[in-house]
Amino acid sequence: MAQKIVPSGHLLEMFMPYRDDEKRMLDVLKRAADFGFYKNVELPSFRDRYNRMYVRETLEANGLTATTFATPYVKERKLSLCDLDEGRRREAIELCKEHAGYAADCGFMHFGVPSGDDPGDEKRAEAKKVMAESLVELANYVKGLGMNLTIEPLDRYAYKKQLIGPMKETGIWFAPIHEACPNVFIHWDSAHEALGGTDLMHSIEYVAPYIGQFHLCDAITDVNHPCFGDLHMDVAQAPDWKTEGFLTPEIGAEILKKIASYDKPEGVKHMAVAVEVLGHAGDNLWNKEKNAREFLTRCFELAGM
Repeated sequence: MAQKIVPSGHLLEMFMPYRDDEKRMLDVLKRAADFGFYKNVELPSFRDRYNRMYVRETLEANGLTATTFATPYVKERKLSLCDLDEGRRREAIELCKEHAGYAADCGFMHFGVPSGDDPGDEKRAEAKKVMAESLVELANYVKGLGMNLTIEPLDRYAYKKQLIGPMKETGIWFAPIHEACPNVFIHWDSAHEALGGTDLMHSIEYVAPYIGQFHLCDAITDVNHPCFGDLHMDVAQAPDWKTEGFLTPEIGAEILKKIASYDKPEGVKHMAVAVEVLGHAGDNLWNKEKNAREFLTRCFELAGM
């Protein structure tokens, strides 16, 4: 295998009810770090500077890297980095820069951003052009803060209906952006590819040189099912590992082996994979984390890693 894959914990998603409760999120980070399983963690923004100091110290003490996503903060303001209204696009960029500053204080490795809604056939080319401009500006900005930038392609036609979707098309669009800014990467996600109807192995092949991290995420792809879509559903559990979605541990293992077969991109300390499941208010959140960790462990075992 050309590169080693390391386990990551998507704590932001699993503990989403705590997103804005910084004290609870710090407790989550400390407990997750104590497991000794994760080598990377995915976290929300921390606005309090003393909390950011605590995060940095915890990461350093446990030898962890970390990722954060501006996505929930951009979406709650109804902003987009591909907005054709220049004033609104500038607002989205400045918000991302604000959160990038928080991320840099914490010592994060990757800073992730969303694209935005697909505007339709007539305006798509123009939207992709301004999206590229947004990425280049943000990549240069976060480079000065010591971080990489990532963007997660979603599905364009099935569920999320985002601008940056079909992976073959994305690879062609993304290549000159990465050439101009080698610190910008793609965050690959299994659910979006399955929902978009793309063969998972082919999807990886289209963008393999640019993948900086990735998610194993299950989804129900039957449009007639009441739980169709990218809902960040719970993953399969032992002993039968069955799911109504597409993601089995065997498929997860194949994804791990496929990505591990490629050379590690320059500028990425290590390739991290997280299971993406969403925690809701009232859930047993630590049980959700346990199930995700056990699923990821099973994938690694089947992959022989």
